[in-house]
Amino acid sequence: MSEAAIARAYATALFQAADAAGTVDQTGADLRGFVRALADTPALAGVVFDPQVEPAAKARVVSEIMTGADRLAVGVLGVMLDKGRLTLVADVADQYDRYVAQAEHVVEVQVTTAVPVDPDVERHIADRVRRSTGGEPRLTMRVDPDILGGLVLRVDDLLVDGSLRSRLQQLDGRLRTADVRGGNT
Repeated sequence: MSEAAIARAYATALFQAADAAGTVDQTGADLRGFVRALADTPALAGVVFDPQVEPAAKARVVSEIMTGADRLAVGVLGVMLDKGRLTLVADVADQYDRYVAQAEHVVEVQVTTAVPVDPDVERHIADRVRRSTGGEPRLTMRVDPDILGGLVLRVDDLLVDGSLRSRLQQLDGRLRTADVRGGNT
């Protein structure tokens, strides 16, 4: 089984348990807090991920850090530690967040434009995505002058490229393959 599939399995089990317990938000926040602590504290990550540190010592460190945290978040960390899968914790947290977004019908939308856009344009994009998907869009705006104009939308895994750069590339391709002949007709 791939690491992505393993992370998905942990996230699925955790999300289902948190949903049943009514602790989806708290579980996710505490799991994400642990991931942030690992990223922000190299010494912590060094201990937790060091294969020479005894598992019991790692368990004490994780337990101390997670004191007062959601029991499901603590539990999944313990299981992952026991199974030698704690290196996947960031992937599990990311997948858990995706499950939360799906349950809340949130649609992740990355909007790339050549220049910053007005709030009215952002609202218009959000309205169009809302009508198209039935979900609540969460826009991430990005500026990339290389697209020249227009916009590129990434809605979950769907890419809609309406950039001027893309249109020019398409035109260039058509011109290169067109049968262009000179002369009188």
